[in-house]
Amino acid sequence: MSDISNINTNIKDNKEENKKAVAWLTLGHGVADCYSGFINPILPFITANIGITLGIATCALSIAQLFSSMMQPVFGFIADKCSKRFFIFWGILIASTFLSLTGIVANFWQLAACLVLGSVGVGFYHPQATGLVPRYSGKNTARDMSIFIAAGTIGFSIGPLISSSITGKFGLQAMPYTSIAGIIFAMLVFVCVPKVDECNFVKNENTFKKTLTDILKNKTMCLLIMVSVLKSLTTSSFTVLMPFFWKSHGYSPYEIGGAMFLFLTVGALGTYLSTKFEKYVGYKKVFAFSLIMPFVLTGFFAYLVEKTTVISFIVFILIGFIAMLSVSINMVMAQKVMPQYKSMISGFIGGFSWGVIGVLFPVIGFSAERIGIPVTLLIISFIPFVLSYFVRFLPEKKD
Repeated sequence: MSDISNINTNIKDNKEENKKAVAWLTLGHGVADCYSGFINPILPFITANIGITLGIATCALSIAQLFSSMMQPVFGFIADKCSKRFFIFWGILIASTFLSLTGIVANFWQLAACLVLGSVGVGFYHPQATGLVPRYSGKNTARDMSIFIAAGTIGFSIGPLISSSITGKFGLQAMPYTSIAGIIFAMLVFVCVPKVDECNFVKNENTFKKTLTDILKNKTMCLLIMVSVLKSLTTSSFTVLMPFFWKSHGYSPYEIGGAMFLFLTVGALGTYLSTKFEKYVGYKKVFAFSLIMPFVLTGFFAYLVEKTTVISFIVFILIGFIAMLSVSINMVMAQKVMPQYKSMISGFIGGFSWGVIGVLFPVIGFSAERIGIPVTLLIISFIPFVLSYFVRFLPEKKD
């Protein structure tokens, strides 16, 4: 009788430990992405401060994205082989330190260095944390993953509000002080996130080349990566370009940060609700809708933005909501297709896709300078609209 009691106690303890792990990983995602969201609303003011243009600024962003996002599959590969919490601790520590220093850079190279190192920190955190969530979630993976990803988006939306508020009230020189909260939280993660159980940790024993080949040979995985890239193209273009548009029209850092906060917070709501929509209409329709509708809405936005501020802003918010509908479904499906590579898969879906867009940032930035930001956004949103055709080739979902 006592043995049965001990077994039940152990099961209960494991459940509590698992819940604790998911909770801290989710909070950590919000904190890491909060620092990642610092840069966009204050970038126009940093560029004005150090004397560079929109096009040059997007080159710095591109370099950072290449170093961070393109390396996430590598970080994920290592995380799949390692049962330590190395990446989640150092990721938050590095991101909070260097992204906070962007406010006091004196030239392009210092800006690029802070963005690269800070983004690498964010890139450290994502693959391992995203890979650990399904290990601790059990049967609640879809629910927990949607909350985990939504927390990251909420963090990313709060970041602009914090950085723009501090910049507006105290100036860019106060930004380094924001690193203190991230450093403290990194210490809490180290203490509070339970150590990974070696017995329940299924390591990837393949070489990097073999793992990469397996992933890229899988047609379903390639289509899911494509969907992630297209989603990132829409959201990143709006979050990078619109602060420059609003600054040129005389808006303050606080107003720009507030606008970005609403765009991304409503997007986080879309991320959270996506699994609920998917149950009723199927994941293919959610994917198609999130790729097609932003183009239609961007057409309205481009037409209205110079005519009516209120209506165009409502359309802007809707674009964020719809574009992010596919995010959590995409991640859960990808990890189910190749469960043996959970962390590396998250590096592709959550990181590599942003890296692909990072390569395009200079083209996007210089195009915006020549033909205008609204027209550039309309052209960009047309690409997912056209490529949404390929969603039909995804397999039917199997429970």
